[in-house]
Amino acid sequence: MPDYNWPPMDQRKVMGKRLSRLDGPVKTTGAAKYNSDIKPEGMLFAALLTSPHAHAKVTKVDVSAAKSSPGVTSVRIIAEPGTEVQWAGQEIAVVAANTEEAANDAVRKIKVDYDV
Repeated sequence: MPDYNWPPMDQRKVMGKRLSRLDGPVKTTGAAKYNSDIKPEGMLFAALLTSPHAHAKVTKVDVSAAKSSPGVTSVRIIAEPGTEVQWAGQEIAVVAANTEEAANDAVRKIKVDYDV
């Protein structure tokens, strides 16, 4: 490795200097915009229902209550009856709704029977 003669501390522009963050003021004042703050018109929110069991067979999926929930635009079954769930947390169904709260409420209304 070649030797390098670093400039004296008083001549360095960045190294050893205190630098202010460009995004500091907007973050500390609460004016910063994050992805969760941006909601374009017509945006839908999704919520997943996942299996609490590993190596279980899905015997019944009832999405009727979720479909009739306010704000819900679509409900899809991912693991149809007869599907063997391989791991806990595997996706069973998904709900799309106008708000995040409506999607989460609808997911809680989906009834799934498992053969464990």
